[in-house]
Amino acid sequence: MTSLEDLRGQELSAIKTYFSHGIRVLEIGGGNGFQASLLVALGADVKSIDVAQPAGQQTFFPVEIYDGHTIPYSDATFDVVFSSNVLEHVQDIKGMMAEIHRVLKVDGVAVHILPTPTWRFWTSLTHYAYLAMRVLGLRRPVGGGHVPSLGGKVQRSGLWATAKRILLAGPHGEYPSALSEFWYFSKARWLEVFRQNGFQVIRSSPSGIFYTGYSVAPALSIGVRQKLAKILGSSTYIYVLRKT
Repeated sequence: MTSLEDLRGQELSAIKTYFSHGIRVLEIGGGNGFQASLLVALGADVKSIDVAQPAGQQTFFPVEIYDGHTIPYSDATFDVVFSSNVLEHVQDIKGMMAEIHRVLKVDGVAVHILPTPTWRFWTSLTHYAYLAMRVLGLRRPVGGGHVPSLGGKVQRSGLWATAKRILLAGPHGEYPSALSEFWYFSKARWLEVFRQNGFQVIRSSPSGIFYTGYSVAPALSIGVRQKLAKILGSSTYIYVLRKT
């Protein structure tokens, strides 16, 4: 079975050359610290931050909690700023990019892994398969954790909102709808975001691995997912930036 950690580790292997021994790395959105632990294993000096600690998950590396606005480090501190599937969840992307620009050294790089329209399409398509599997008790939500009951969801969000969330795949990030994410997750949109916020893109390439947000076929190996990416498209894209 391919776990979320396996997928994240595979994505990281595609960019490991940016994390040489002794360089100072800031990871944004560290979660349970899994990827930070892999960066440390490569010899990097890593600091990891996030807005909250994931509940009920194993911790792999210490992650510092911060306010989500001001990165708690001095100007020009890091050789690399890294994020994995994080920027799409940031409401104030301009503010975040400014903070990344501030803490990054003049000759440093920012490395971001982000979901693609391919991921959005197949995640939307597998929404119903995932719901059916949940009803049959065959699948837990991706990442595990507690799932509120249907009655609890109705009480919290209302009947219409709950019905809409069941019938239609919802947005993954801080965007109006799943449909709008076909644009927000596009390469053209991210290249423009980076350009407008003081960065030059020196690399933009597919990660070469396929998966969906619902993980309805967890038995697929990394090798099979790499082959599927050549046919269906990669689920994430890699962007490497320098300050302009």
